[in-house]
Amino acid sequence: MSAVKKVIAALILGLAAGAILGAQQVMTLTPEMESQIAAQLGSKKVIVIIAMLQTAVMAGIAAIIGAWASPRVSLNKPFIYSRKSIAAAVVIGLLSAGLIAIPEKLVFAEALELEEKFEFSWLYFLGSLLYGGIIEEVLLRYGLMSLIIWIAGRMVKSRDNAGIYIAGIVIAALIFAAGHLPATAQTFGLTTVSVIRTLLLNFFPGIGFGYLYWKHGLAYAMLGHISTHVINQLILLPVLFNLN
Repeated sequence: MSAVKKVIAALILGLAAGAILGAQQVMTLTPEMESQIAAQLGSKKVIVIIAMLQTAVMAGIAAIIGAWASPRVSLNKPFIYSRKSIAAAVVIGLLSAGLIAIPEKLVFAEALELEEKFEFSWLYFLGSLLYGGIIEEVLLRYGLMSLIIWIAGRMVKSRDNAGIYIAGIVIAALIFAAGHLPATAQTFGLTTVSVIRTLLLNFFPGIGFGYLYWKHGLAYAMLGHISTHVINQLILLPVLFNLN
């Protein structure tokens, strides 16, 4: 796929993911918030439009950066069907799901007084697959990680140093984890426990997705991320939180 086609695909997927995110935000509005939004914006539908445009713009910019930077650091692997790569993505998805769901049940559910019942939502599930599994990989791996590795390579004047790629994976994973803090602040407030939960439960999966991008390509990083959400929301969370 050419760079132009990748950017166009990122824009289209960004619009779709933004529509789902906007719909989720609208569904969580209280009557008071709806009144405020109606007074300020005229309609709550504007939230969906803003989310669509914001997500599409971010995905488009990241795709442009990735299309430029990834060939310069040998991260522009073409998609090739590979059972080995599929297995790696599914294994990392399984490990990531476990690293999220098990601590959530054993440690953070009580500490943060989370609901003991898991309620499946098709809208949230689709948003997780599209925004989490695809858009976040375009933003954090294809765009950001490629750029970090390119900058690091220029600084040390080397492209073949594995340490540069590992540093890029770690930094992108840290930013990926920190990027979830605003949502955490809205849901739980920023306490020591909530911050630790957000950073830990997102940092280690981010390492796995970065490894997949480095060794297997962007498509398999997306597959690993998607697998995480599928395993979590269809298997682990229903089992862990619905069994007494």
